[in-house]
Amino acid sequence: MLLYPPKMLQAGLGIIGVVLLFFALLGYGLWRGQVWAYSMSIFLQGLNIIVRIMMIFQAAYNRQTGWDLQNIVFYFIAMLISGWIMLRLDKPDLRSLIAE
Repeated sequence: MLLYPPKMLQAGLGIIGVVLLFFALLGYGLWRGQVWAYSMSIFLQGLNIIVRIMMIFQAAYNRQTGWDLQNIVFYFIAMLISGWIMLRLDKPDLRSLIAE
C-alpha cells in the first residue's frame, strides 16, 4: 500500500507513520489468526489494485513533463504485489490457520 515514488511520500510523513502502525496491528492480527485481520487484508489489497488502476492514467502523463515512467513502474509493481498477496491469502493452507 505504501509503494509510491519517493517524491510522493515526502509530503505526508505523519500519515505514513499512522498507516504503518495500522498495518503492524493488522499483521499482528493475521499472526494471531484473527478473522477480521484476514478479511481486512484481502479487502485492502483489492482496494489498492482498484485505486491504482483509477489513478494510473492521471499519474502516468503530465502535460509539462510528459510521461512519468517512475510512477508507471511503481504503480504496476504495487498492483502485482497486492495481487500476489491476495492470491496467497486465499490459499487453503493459510486460510486453515484463521480462527473462525
